Amino acid sequence: MRKLVAVVILLIIVAGVGYYVYTHGWKKPTSVSSLFSSSGDPATSRKVKTVLGLSKRLAGFDIGVNTSDGVVTLSGQVPSEDIKSLAGEIARDTPGVTTLQNNITVDPAAQPSSESVHVEDLEIRASILEAFAHSRELGGKNIDVKVENRSVTLGGTVETPIQRNGAEQIARAVDGVAGVTNNISVTNPQAASEPPAASASPAESSPDLAERIKYELFKTSAFNILTMQIKAEEGTVTLSGTVRSRAEQLLAERVVQGVAGAKKVINELKVAASGVRQ
Repeated sequence: MRKLVAVVILLIIVAGVGYYVYTHGWKKPTSVSSLFSSSGDPATSRKVKTVLGLSKRLAGFDIGVNTSDGVVTLSGQVPSEDIKSLAGEIARDTPGVTTLQNNITVDPAAQPSSESVHVEDLEIRASILEAFAHSRELGGKNIDVKVENRSVTLGGTVETPIQRNGAEQIARAVDGVAGVTNNISVTNPQAASEPPAASASPAESSPDLAERIKYELFKTSAFNILTMQIKAEEGTVTLSGTVRSRAEQLLAERVVQGVAGAKKVINELKVAASGVRQ
């Protein structure tokens, strides 16, 4: 009798399950699906954090990245709308991002972390020293460079006022420099304070400007310089070639605008097909 009751109960359960499947179709319970599904959200968040860190304008700020089913939400504080917009453009162009919610707030008082400021100071100093080394006038000169909170102090000695002023101009042209204090001494102060007009023709300065722009783009570590062409003529800079994303296209133009001597930027960069998400 007990066996008969058990069989009847089992048949009722099987019939109930069969009727449910017939009317609703087979669906895995949500709890079971969650065990085996993988949205890849942590990987997408890491990618976004990485590309944000490639931008020197963003790397110092604590920008939060949260991803859920391809929807990326940015949070944190930055000092300007331009920087907020740049963060959004870079994140939007990251593979795996389908939708972006830019919840970053703008606070003019926002400051990068102390660690990033120290690293930036070291990078600025290295950039200035390298620029001096590549200068025909200043290569090998005894110039000291100190950087604190992006403020540069120049010391040492040069021969002429032109070299002293040139050193200051080079330092001010380096990306990220907030100000320059020029304490360089001149051993021959009676030398001409301005170079002869014939020695500063646009034809001679344009290649130098193009090379400096190429170097500034290279320093960001955000571009493949081999796919880009840079032409400078009387202060007008033309960028052509290809980049991997719309964010790189915008970032390249902003980097060039910060280079001393670049009066106008013509951005003809194209986004390579492989960098476009479907």
